Amino acid sequence: MKTVRMISIAMALVLFVAAFVPFAATPAAAQESTTLITSPVQSFMDAAHGLPLLAPLSGSAPAISLSVESNTSSYYSCTLVRQSPSDWVKMKPRQVFDMFWTVQNTGAVWHEKETKFAYVYGTKFQTRSDEFRLGQDVGRGQKIKFGVDMTAPKALGTYTTLWSLSTGNTSFCRVTLILTVTR
Repeated sequence: MKTVRMISIAMALVLFVAAFVPFAATPAAAQESTTLITSPVQSFMDAAHGLPLLAPLSGSAPAISLSVESNTSSYYSCTLVRQSPSDWVKMKPRQVFDMFWTVQNTGAVWHEKETKFAYVYGTKFQTRSDEFRLGQDVGRGQKIKFGVDMTAPKALGTYTTLWSLSTGNTSFCRVTLILTVTR
């Protein structure tokens, strides 16, 4: 996963540099060009003159935009150690239960005052709060157990809820519960 991410970042960097750094196709073309380059498209067009495979077909080239999403979630990470009840558990309608997830920190320190464990989306099984603060800092290698009071839905069917740790705008360590309500 990290290799793919690093290759993607390297490719984005190469594309970025290629778009903004002019290069000459031939020495003659480089000497002829005395105009100020004002855009990546112009740089590409000027560089393409004299290259048979990159010769422009018309006077304009399409603009290419590149968006690179910064993913800092690898800085914060975890491993799910235990979940009770486990996914695909069968429950009766409106059955009351306690949901527990135990996770191990495999990244940066989760600071008590900056990190929260919260409901993200799906069915709201929780009977009290949608958000919980850590009771202490959790360092790399340490485990923490989250418990949430829940009630199964009234209607028969399969339901999913997703919870996550987050620090600021960075969401990480997502955990789920998938349950089936049966008679």
